[in-house]
Amino acid sequence: MMDSRPNLLLIQTDQQTAKTLSLYGNPVLQTPALERLAERGVVFEFAFCNYPACSPSRSSMFTGRYASTIGVHANHMMINPAEVTLPQVLKEHGYQTALIGKNHAFMENTKTYYPGEIVEPEKASVLRQVFDYVRLADHGHMVDGYRDDPETKAAHAWSHTCWVSPMGHGTNPARPEKCGSYLLGDTMMDYLENQRDPEKPFFTWLSFPDPHTPYQAPEPYASMIDPAEVPLPPKDKFEGKPERQLVAHLMDAMDTVDDDLMRKVRAIHYGMIRFIDDTLARVIAKMDELGITDNTVIVFTSDHGDSMGAHGLIQKHNMFYDSFTHVPFIVASPGYKGDKRTNHLVELIDIMPTFLDMAGIPIPPGVQGKSFAFYLRGQDYTPREYVVIESGEVGEPLRVSDITVRPEHPFDDRYFVWCAYRDAWVGKGKSIRTLEWKLNIYANGEGELYDLMNDPNELHNCFDDPTFTSIRSGLERKLLYWTMEKEDRLPLNTTVKLNYSEVKTKHV
Repeated sequence: MMDSRPNLLLIQTDQQTAKTLSLYGNPVLQTPALERLAERGVVFEFAFCNYPACSPSRSSMFTGRYASTIGVHANHMMINPAEVTLPQVLKEHGYQTALIGKNHAFMENTKTYYPGEIVEPEKASVLRQVFDYVRLADHGHMVDGYRDDPETKAAHAWSHTCWVSPMGHGTNPARPEKCGSYLLGDTMMDYLENQRDPEKPFFTWLSFPDPHTPYQAPEPYASMIDPAEVPLPPKDKFEGKPERQLVAHLMDAMDTVDDDLMRKVRAIHYGMIRFIDDTLARVIAKMDELGITDNTVIVFTSDHGDSMGAHGLIQKHNMFYDSFTHVPFIVASPGYKGDKRTNHLVELIDIMPTFLDMAGIPIPPGVQGKSFAFYLRGQDYTPREYVVIESGEVGEPLRVSDITVRPEHPFDDRYFVWCAYRDAWVGKGKSIRTLEWKLNIYANGEGELYDLMNDPNELHNCFDDPTFTSIRSGLERKLLYWTMEKEDRLPLNTTVKLNYSEVKTKHV
């Protein structure tokens, strides 16, 4: 008998802020496939990653647990194989699981994380145990199954000329059909038509490495957006801001970047996103042809943002501006009848419990995300009051006075980009954000408070303004409560069976 549970498709880009999409107000980039997807579902206007870097964000998303809980506090750490993950649970409950694209969350083996043995190695959350089907992709254009194609290899090699400097960008001379986003579309379509088991529901993570660096695209996408029409964010003067912002500005030579260059890089970034959108149009058309769209929950999101010049910064950094943390979040769910847009706050760790709820599978103990399946079904749902984002490693962050060498200009290829260095992520912080306010607290004593209703671009730091003392202390208290609530519940206490409610019922 055929399994009638819904298919689950998680489409994720890498390093894409919500404001890159027309659905979130972008005036120059059209993404027709995503707009059609939104018509069939709902746009969450306020969705946030839980850490503004790839691996901690993806690792928390797939465990439904915060990065600080699972111990993934840096971009080169992966999920501890002893953690329980979304694809693992779905596979155990009869789903066929697939990863097509970028990983950067699951380990390839159990020898590279914590010392010691996994108690049940066959149950470890490692890449090729939790996914039945794996086709990996790298930044640039390398995709499993096409790594020996001469044109794809040439496209990949050329892309790396844009990789090694802060603002490297350009037009890749390759044909789009030989580039990564297109090949991932082909791989996904082949999986849907030929590789999957049609008797089982599927969970697929379609994970695009773009529009992350290297900033480059083939034609027609490289020239699709006229740089002259690209809007720029307002200038941030760094007044009253944490020193780490100025450090990052200087370490990527952003003090030497003019508006014309910023517009050109943004235009390429937008072209990369349109390339993904056109690929998604092909994928969804194939799903329609196969008759599986109407029984598939589709989520489109990104793992974190890219500042793209906002706050004088490029790429991602150890900070909490919306340009780093506010991600697109579109959900199309079978039978959805609700609003086309909602201001309900969601976090990426909410995906795991929501998908399990939609599949009728119990949510494992220890999951800290909040399912919004009730909302998708039109049932009573209490949204989050706030979201919390974490970042950084223990230690004192670099100060401006510590800078001895840095790139001399945006195309200086001697030092790579600042966010790739571990030093850039030293200095822990936490951010709590409601619809109206954002409070950022850093371990070195720095802080930020933004009135998002009157200062949506986060330019004026109110942290030390006595007018807002009660707002600040209220948010600090909420963050303290969150910290206590978030403390890991695992392992569960099974040592004492006796509890008061049982005793009480015997004596009533």
